[in-house]
Amino acid sequence: MEFAEYGSLEDLIKKRSNNPLSMELRMKIMLDAAKGIEYLHSNGILHRDIKPDNILVVSLEENIKVNGKLTDFGSARNVNLMLSNMTFTKGIGSPTYMAPEILNKKKYEKPADIYSFSISLYQIIIYHDPYKGICEYPWDIIDFIQKDNYLPFPEEATEEMNLLLQNTWNHSPLKRISIKEVICSLQKILQSIRSKTEKTIY
Repeated sequence: MEFAEYGSLEDLIKKRSNNPLSMELRMKIMLDAAKGIEYLHSNGILHRDIKPDNILVVSLEENIKVNGKLTDFGSARNVNLMLSNMTFTKGIGSPTYMAPEILNKKKYEKPADIYSFSISLYQIIIYHDPYKGICEYPWDIIDFIQKDNYLPFPEEATEEMNLLLQNTWNHSPLKRISIKEVICSLQKILQSIRSKTEKTIY
């Protein structure tokens, strides 16, 4: 694994809670991660463990080609086994980023990666744990999702961001957009943010 000066996105959220990254940089890092997922999906590979802890931050400069990189490629963890054992230590097996169909022990397919990406995106927008103040324990998250509940749209998000969340965290895997569509949406979001400063989008 290459050296990432700033650690993971999870590390950065915790370290810079009082000095958050600009929304432009947050969206750029997520765009970079989405491109990593696209590479995997185009090669028929599922990541299976997308979360901020597996997105490395390699630069905080706002106008360079790569700021974030997806890591822990092709995790071979058996999510159904983790779920049945309820091993929720150190975030391993935490249902925070698990798609509803995985919580229901269905087959892991590409839309499950999209759901995990969506919750990661939500976390970087609000800049803290997605279920903070909503679910106290991991099993509360499972209950919350299985009752067909959704997280509230973030106050910090634009309409475009909320639409992207809506299209990626749908509880029905068939209603989630592809990673290519995620990338297009993120590029438009970045374009919108940067239009005020007339920066070049990569």
